[in-house]
Amino acid sequence: MLVTLSPSRRRRLPGDDDGSTLITVLIVMLVLTVGALALSAVIVNTTGMLTGSSNRAKVQAAVDAGIAAQTVRLENGTLVCGAAGGSAKVNGASSPTYSYTLVCGAGIATLRTTARVGAEAATRQAVFSMAEDAALPTQGGPGLFYTYGMSTRLNSYVFDAAHSEVGIDDFVGSAGVYASTGKIECGSGSVFPGDIYTKTGALQLDSGCTVEGNAYIGDKANVNGGTIKGSLIAPKNDSHNIAGTIGTTAGSSGGNAFLGGTFTLNNGTVYGSVTASGSGTSTLGSGTINGNFRYKGSYGIWGTPANQIVKGALVKDAALAAPTLPEIPDWQDVTFTPVNSSTPPAAWAAEGYKLTTVSGAACEKWSGNSADVTSLAGSLTSPMIFDIRQCSGGFDTNAGGAKKEVKVNKDIAVIATHWYLSGTKFASADGNPHTIFLITPDGQPTVAGPQCTLPAKGSEQLNDSSVDPKIAIYIYTPCQMKFNSSPATFRGQVYSGQLAFGGGVKVAFAPRHIPGYDFGKDVEPWPGTEGGTGATTFTLLSTHDVATTP
Repeated sequence: MLVTLSPSRRRRLPGDDDGSTLITVLIVMLVLTVGALALSAVIVNTTGMLTGSSNRAKVQAAVDAGIAAQTVRLENGTLVCGAAGGSAKVNGASSPTYSYTLVCGAGIATLRTTARVGAEAATRQAVFSMAEDAALPTQGGPGLFYTYGMSTRLNSYVFDAAHSEVGIDDFVGSAGVYASTGKIECGSGSVFPGDIYTKTGALQLDSGCTVEGNAYIGDKANVNGGTIKGSLIAPKNDSHNIAGTIGTTAGSSGGNAFLGGTFTLNNGTVYGSVTASGSGTSTLGSGTINGNFRYKGSYGIWGTPANQIVKGALVKDAALAAPTLPEIPDWQDVTFTPVNSSTPPAAWAAEGYKLTTVSGAACEKWSGNSADVTSLAGSLTSPMIFDIRQCSGGFDTNAGGAKKEVKVNKDIAVIATHWYLSGTKFASADGNPHTIFLITPDGQPTVAGPQCTLPAKGSEQLNDSSVDPKIAIYIYTPCQMKFNSSPATFRGQVYSGQLAFGGGVKVAFAPRHIPGYDFGKDVEPWPGTEGGTGATTFTLLSTHDVATTP
């Protein structure tokens, strides 16, 4: 028979309590271990928090004190405004060193300080407006080329510094090209020696074209791969384009873009700062602005954050005004009215010139197969004016029998309806420097602007014509002056109604004046170095923490 024992009657065996005791002990040990680990973590975390908090306090104090210290230097002139940088230490033996950078441009100075302690870093930025007591401007005047209008693209145009009489920068107010109207276009192989200026025209600056000075542009500016080593000033409310380079290296003077509208930065580099006073939207697409960006309207991006493209400050200024162009002299009408056929106007006579009026058979020495100007101008006893306006052929060396070489032993002036200098070689007959004036008088002096009226017409220098370094040629014509075919050289100065380039020309600068005329009269002065304290006043616009860059 099967017997089932009641649980209460089961017999306990020795050791039955050992398992439960072990479990209890293990549970207690686990609790104690977890508690110890938690306590350790709390201690470590608290220590880290205290250390991190201390380091953060140190770097924040350093950048705040750095802004204060460098602001004092900025205001007293010991920290020179420009692209500058350095490092300094806040007073106190244990204080951290901070670094600072200063970027000035577009009427803005951006000061940043950065400090690092351990893993902690902080950067603070202060932005100031700048008001400069600039040096008073000096008087300007026509430069290497003054033209009422551009009519062709300039390619392979090169400045010849070695044979220039003065440096382009030494002739105050001089420009590589002044144009009252017309678009300035250039490309591969062209180097403008100084400023370029078009009062109402646009700019097309393609790859391979370099402007050594500033570009003053009255219409739309398209820097399409070319380089402006100075600054770009374009007041028109238009959409400008910067896909080339403005400036040279970070920290150099100039290299700014002052724009009257908006602009697109398309893989361009601006070594200075940019102002855009249009109310529309500028585009910071790609490229770099090493200075500040000051804008009136708004801006957009293509992808790269704006603060990675603009190394200085981004400042919105609702009151930002468009820049202005300096004024160039108005067109001056030159006339030539002799006292009689052998007596020049008084201004010319005062400078020692005699007058020869050429007509009839004597014209054969100036054009056609019998042309031989050297026979007339190579052995003079005084400076001479040849008035050949009665010669329908003008001054023309293109005929096969014409003597191409023109030698002079005195200064001469040729008053003509036009000239066609084909393969002409201008040289000094005695080895001394001389000046040759080629002048077509204005057709209607009482009418504003150049008046090219018959029998006057356009003139040319072409077919490898050259000018010896001893000779300077001053050209005045209300008609078109064209330089055609390379290689050709020219040395002197040009004042023309229109200017055209049909091929490469190497140009040296030798400024002259026409007796009795001041081509700098009533000109708005250009920036110079007369007077002014040069002091700059800084006004704080904002200060705040910014992200620290690696």
